[in-house]
Amino acid sequence: MTMMRYGLLLLIVLIMTTICGTPRGLPARVPCCSGQGPQMNPVQAATIETIYDSIKDRTTVRLAPVQISGEKDKYHSLHMAPSFSFSGHEPQRPDIIDFELQTVVKARLLDTDLYVVFIVDGETIFLSSNRWGIPRPVPGRRWVGERLVFYMPYETFMEVTKAKKFELKFDGLKFEVGELQMQSLRELASKMN
Repeated sequence: MTMMRYGLLLLIVLIMTTICGTPRGLPARVPCCSGQGPQMNPVQAATIETIYDSIKDRTTVRLAPVQISGEKDKYHSLHMAPSFSFSGHEPQRPDIIDFELQTVVKARLLDTDLYVVFIVDGETIFLSSNRWGIPRPVPGRRWVGERLVFYMPYETFMEVTKAKKFELKFDGLKFEVGELQMQSLRELASKMN
């Protein structure tokens, strides 16, 4: 009977781990039941995901979210998660990279200036984007999350990966992308050729 209880307990733990992610204290990338977004660590090696959609016959290659900045002014955090896609399985150089930024703002969305510019070695680059708000990305806080997807030409992305200094500017604040994060972008670029 005792073995049966232990077996049942183990089964419950396995089911909860599958549903909710890895238990607290163990390394995890995305605990889905916490109510928060993915666990993102700025010092981790880049995690590049490749997903094939058989219905659309399309492959998407995505850099898992990488933290650019923690607390800064009204921003709680800033992450990037660029991606690209191509038809079929055979890798192809993309024309456009979907350069996604994810922010958590310690204010109402209406209090933020959503105008974003990229600064590559001092040169300002303006890109078109889609964006949407995510209410209460941090449980217990009345903060707002933002997801912004910028349509970055391949040539611009390659300039970014070769830059000595890459910054993002919004709300009058500049966020410099550090060397570890730049290395993640270079790893993604290596998958494009």
